[in-house]
Amino acid sequence: MKQGLFAAVLITVLLCCLAGLSRAAPHDLVEPVAGGSINWTGCFVRAEGTGAWHPGQANTEAGWEAAVRTARHDAYMNLLKAFKELRLTQRWSVGDVVADNDQILAKIERLLSSAKTEEIVYRSDGRVEVVRRMPVAGPLFQLILPEYIVQLEMKSLGERSPNPENEAFTGLVVDARGIDVKPAMCFDIFDESGREVYGPAYVSREFVVQKGMCGYVTDIGAVESNSRVGENPLIVKALRAKPPGGTDIEISNTDASSLRGTVENLFFLRKCRVIVVRRPFGKDKKAGP
Repeated sequence: MKQGLFAAVLITVLLCCLAGLSRAAPHDLVEPVAGGSINWTGCFVRAEGTGAWHPGQANTEAGWEAAVRTARHDAYMNLLKAFKELRLTQRWSVGDVVADNDQILAKIERLLSSAKTEEIVYRSDGRVEVVRRMPVAGPLFQLILPEYIVQLEMKSLGERSPNPENEAFTGLVVDARGIDVKPAMCFDIFDESGREVYGPAYVSREFVVQKGMCGYVTDIGAVESNSRVGENPLIVKALRAKPPGGTDIEISNTDASSLRGTVENLFFLRKCRVIVVRRPFGKDKKAGP
């Protein structure tokens, strides 16, 4: 009788996943990597793990519990592998940072061990699939953020006088759908003369830790309702990635001049009020936006 009740419950679980799942939205930029995926829009890493009944525990409560534990651990290991693929800068990934730093790696492992279980699926053949996710922003990013990104005092910008002839914008949108630029947590935007327009020197560490230097989306229409860039963002076209296929972006001198126009624009750059629109992965070779 007890075993029959357990089987009935199990059938119900087979048809359900945990409530409140956090899957990618239609316009999220998701990069498949070893072990899982990086959601550059939501700023989190996601990975799946699998487990199965132990010998002699087929279709028992203990068997399912053991399978879940195995799947959760497998998902954790894949999450760690995916997180190491996270691109920090043009040259460095998280894997590069922790390769010779066991102390930081140990701290990352402890944080990832608390990763949310996003989904559990029980299969009739005794397998269990677990999906776990971990936000990059916050404590994790504080650990791996390059030291040259420092806390900046907003009031220091007050020393410059605004130019009334230039419009103050609420954010910056870079349309990079026509170029092959790789997303990264830290990157630079240059003008055609090679002068920096936006980069680590322009941002305050507080805001980078909270949400990264920019948000990534795959649809230009998605920025209209995005509070990150406000109601009046400056929209510019990316000319090319620097180097080709790299993480840095070049824009026109004209657009760069508009961005440099007022003190207010520097304020929103400090707060990382920037969005980059990039083609979804797998569509990089298509022509046009």
